[in-house]
Amino acid sequence: MALFPIHNYFLLNGEIKPISEFIPSENNGGIYEVLRVFGGVPLFMEDHLLRFYKSVGIAGKAVVYSEFEIRNFLKMLIQKNKVSEGNLLISYKSNLKISFIPHNYPSEKKYEEGVICGVLEAERENPNAKVFQTEVREKANEMISKHGFYEVVLSDKLGRITEGSRSNLFFVKGYKIFTSPGNSVLLGITRQKTIALMKKLEVDFEEKEVMLKDLHLFDAVFISGTSAKILPVKQIGEILFDPQNKIMQELITAYNLLMGEYVKNRLNA
Repeated sequence: MALFPIHNYFLLNGEIKPISEFIPSENNGGIYEVLRVFGGVPLFMEDHLLRFYKSVGIAGKAVVYSEFEIRNFLKMLIQKNKVSEGNLLISYKSNLKISFIPHNYPSEKKYEEGVICGVLEAERENPNAKVFQTEVREKANEMISKHGFYEVVLSDKLGRITEGSRSNLFFVKGYKIFTSPGNSVLLGITRQKTIALMKKLEVDFEEKEVMLKDLHLFDAVFISGTSAKILPVKQIGEILFDPQNKIMQELITAYNLLMGEYVKNRLNA
């Protein structure tokens, strides 16, 4: 799966280059990380790079660049492209590449009304490592394109819901929120921030396997991700959910405030 950069420049092994010199390559099996740039600042950069190096270790690879160097690479690329908002892709297979990639941020209407998701029986290898897995992503993208879904929910052969093709999932029942155990999903940065916010707001929370057949028992569902942030789901298959659930809406507000605080602190540092 080759990904093409946008804007004028990308970074290859520490060097800024014009995108005219970008050579597409097969990424399957490579490590990657996607960060959101907001207000000219790469959001939660420390958390993303920590996960990047963890994925590198799980995949049995080695990166010659230090965290300090990659932080500087990110800042260089943002400044060179003069971009204040977008998504940055860090990828590593045999070379370290950093580039801006196309993004699809939900509209305000989607945050109000929720989004529609499909269901795909598929499992990731090494779910805790952010590794390009072309087959799962291609099947999910095909369903998204064909049916107009915003996201595709993944379930395993036993009917357990794990995560989305590019997001994590949370399920609200009464005053309690559930999500899949951390050892069976990608530990998304937005997922981590959401769980931290739930603890701060004293929301009852549990990591627990959720069965596909039990979806109808939940009041609300939301997804979390770099582009989606915290996004309500209004429908999975034939089952409808409440996109205006109070607890969920409080988390959306809290996450937006967290983003703003992070940017403010980094600009003032």
